[in-house]
Amino acid sequence: MTETVELRNKPELKIILNKDEFEIVDVSDPKNSGIYSFGKLKKAELNAERTNWLISTLSIIVDLFTGGGVGGKFKDKANLNLEIENQNLKVWLVDADFEKAKRVTKLINNKKPTHNIV
Repeated sequence: MTETVELRNKPELKIILNKDEFEIVDVSDPKNSGIYSFGKLKKAELNAERTNWLISTLSIIVDLFTGGGVGGKFKDKANLNLEIENQNLKVWLVDADFEKAKRVTKLINNKKPTHNIV
């Protein structure tokens, strides 16, 4: 059974889940695109967008000393980290459907063999 989860239209980002493997089509970052085996997958982890308080605080301090007015909140963008046998992928989820990303992360983790649990 094949299931396709489209996370974003433009630029295209989708994940196609097959029985033994999954395919990533990532037009914005083509190095992520490819077919990966569930058997080699160690971990799939979804990270929501969050404020990077260290960088934000440092920016405000620098602005105080330099008189600049650029300081503000710096955010770490949402991403899907995939740890595969000999490589790590980070799929950026800018303008992607985060609820679908949650769902596909759960589906990927459910298909991962139990002997690969980290």
